[in-house]
Amino acid sequence: MNARILVVDDDLGMRDTLEAVLIAEGYQVMVASDGAETEAVLDRESFDVMLLDFKMPDCTGVELLSRIKRLAPNMPIIMMTAYGTVKVAVEAVKQGAYDFITKPFELEEMQLLIKKALEMKKLTEENHELRMLLKEKFIFKNIVGTSLKMQEVFEIIKKVAGYDVTILITGESGTGKELIAQAIHCNSSRREKPFIKLNCAALPESLLESELFGYDKGAFTGAVTAKPGRFELAEGGTLFLDEIGDTSLNMQTKLLRVIQEKEYERVGGRQTLKADVRILAATNKDLKQAVEEKLFREDLYYRLNVVPVHLAPLRERKDDIPVLVRHFIKELNLLFQKDITAVSSEAMACLTKYNWPGNIRELKNTLEKAVLLGEGKVLRMEHLPEEILTYDQKSPLENDNPSLDNLEKEHITQILTEVKWNQSKAAELLGIHRNTLREKIKKFSLKEG
Repeated sequence: MNARILVVDDDLGMRDTLEAVLIAEGYQVMVASDGAETEAVLDRESFDVMLLDFKMPDCTGVELLSRIKRLAPNMPIIMMTAYGTVKVAVEAVKQGAYDFITKPFELEEMQLLIKKALEMKKLTEENHELRMLLKEKFIFKNIVGTSLKMQEVFEIIKKVAGYDVTILITGESGTGKELIAQAIHCNSSRREKPFIKLNCAALPESLLESELFGYDKGAFTGAVTAKPGRFELAEGGTLFLDEIGDTSLNMQTKLLRVIQEKEYERVGGRQTLKADVRILAATNKDLKQAVEEKLFREDLYYRLNVVPVHLAPLRERKDDIPVLVRHFIKELNLLFQKDITAVSSEAMACLTKYNWPGNIRELKNTLEKAVLLGEGKVLRMEHLPEEILTYDQKSPLENDNPSLDNLEKEHITQILTEVKWNQSKAAELLGIHRNTLREKIKKFSLKEG
């Protein structure tokens, strides 16, 4: 759903202009002309961002600010102010406004400010969700796996989460490195503080530096006010640096300094700031090889790799696939309002045999499509994509993979064990008739106990 924005300004021309521009950008927009109307709107509607003019006919924007904060405490408010009242606008920021912009302003400048406010709101909401998960005794709630390899990961997390050490999480893309980082944070002494994440590969070096360390006013064109970086936002908590292997040597040097000396400066700033932050890093690259090739600093590698946690690819822990499939189907039933209660043994065998180069992420995406487009209460082979159905024939590792019969036998045995050999219940979970189940029990010579 597109973000909802409330524009509050007594100038009809300004309201109309902002409304038209923001609607064209894909936002949902409502407008108000004074304090009373604003409070009435907030009483019945919720918004993601508010644009608030400093000068109102029945009050000032600063006076209205405190009342708005009571009605919508988590909504970022951008103050719009004339040049002569910048000092007051700065005071408003101190009292809870997200930022301010001086009139006249470029519409592009306002659009950028709104995007940043939405990003900040998203981070705040994610941290709130993490705290709620903690209260529910989160620990490994969103991490699914019964294989020996995953149990080894769980044991490492239990042992090190409570100690303030740096952890390097390695594994192919899609193996769940971010979930592991969240679990470590939620089981640490920093659990009540922020969990802030940043994908280092998603930004060029110039932007990555300002995102990490923040910037001071005037640091570069467009820096009209100082902004905190991820280190400041994570103060007292945990900073998760994903794809750390994609950073430049120059950025690695700056990160090493923060880890070693616990201090840094904003871009364009002179004041040295302290960093009380636990760093968790992740990569899908071989950092040892990168060190040998002089692409990654050896000293930073050893600083990050105090405790290594490796997530095996899904093809190496196929025991987890049936568990993951049932977990995701429960989630997707809620998301899409579906009622899939079973996976046919043939479909599960195909899902288990496939090698999943995209790992858990690919598995979830495949199930999303199958659940969304499939009919009935049973997920069957015809709901799966062609590459999974034909994988058995085209796999170059044919002789190294278990046969579909063996996979089907394992799946049926697992279900029967789970329901304590209640054949009616097992047939329901497998999406087959009870007589069909009996035939398969006979075919595979399955015996209770």
